[in-house]
Amino acid sequence: MLTCSISPKHLLRDAMETPRRIAAIVLTYRPDLGVLREAVGSLCPQVDRILIVDNGTPWDAGALVDALPAADRDRLEFIWLEANIGVGAGHNRGIQWARSRGYSHVLILDHDSVPRFDMVERLCAALEQLAAEGIRVAAVGPRYKDRFTGHVSDFVRLGPWKLTRVCCDPGRTGQLLEADFIISSGALIPMPALEAVGEMNEGFFIDHVDTEWIFRAQALGYHSFGVCDALMDHSLGISTYTFWLGHWRNVPMHSPERHYYVFRNGILLSKMPHAQRRWIRDDVVRLVFMAIFFTLLAPHRWRRIRLMARGILDGLRGVTGPLR
Repeated sequence: MLTCSISPKHLLRDAMETPRRIAAIVLTYRPDLGVLREAVGSLCPQVDRILIVDNGTPWDAGALVDALPAADRDRLEFIWLEANIGVGAGHNRGIQWARSRGYSHVLILDHDSVPRFDMVERLCAALEQLAAEGIRVAAVGPRYKDRFTGHVSDFVRLGPWKLTRVCCDPGRTGQLLEADFIISSGALIPMPALEAVGEMNEGFFIDHVDTEWIFRAQALGYHSFGVCDALMDHSLGISTYTFWLGHWRNVPMHSPERHYYVFRNGILLSKMPHAQRRWIRDDVVRLVFMAIFFTLLAPHRWRRIRLMARGILDGLRGVTGPLR
């Protein structure tokens, strides 16, 4: 049985006692209902409303709603899309819904992300602290514990020569780390930042949607931060491949189709004026590594090779939207 309660006042009020209304936007695509029930159960006491946007894969919502106490069932709403319109467009439908109803913040989540009981509270506290310091914030995000490996993520910044991981100090509480990358799942975004930066890039469909938005925000003087004390359970990919190269490394395993978008959108983003040159250099190296690794070690290698090559060509030609 899922349990929900009215959101605590300290989650809904900022330092000036101005009402803060948070809408959680959960994007689903063929969700695991057990994990989704867990996510909704954790979200209920932390936010004002939960909107589930399903990307064209109808499933039995009744089983989810029936697990809620009767008094809380009207706090869960749905948007059923007729087809898979992509991550960026799905997020935008939720953002537009939240804006039209006067919500001050949106919390974006994938259907397989389960926030810890105090995640939103800690993200809100970070926003309040940063606002008090006069910092223009695009988004704050949690760390995540990988469901496959148990590894807890760090945050990432662009270093002078390569991507640099910035690690949380386990002996400190309330630590905030400025980051150049905040994954969309778990990101808490103030509505004024969305108004200034704009919505998500729908043409990317999937992959680099969050990267492009963060770079666009940075170009306008906004900053993003990782919140060390905020945590959720999450997984990248459908499985993880572990191998030794100087040290043990975990590589998320995606479908061959995802590699098309990774290569195509990396090239599309590199041609945009707000893409940072250091990121472009690092992404080229990453794509070369991916091409070698997945060609040699991953299943369905010939399909992966074809789709990676097509992604490169479509990126150079400026093709956007879903793979057809």
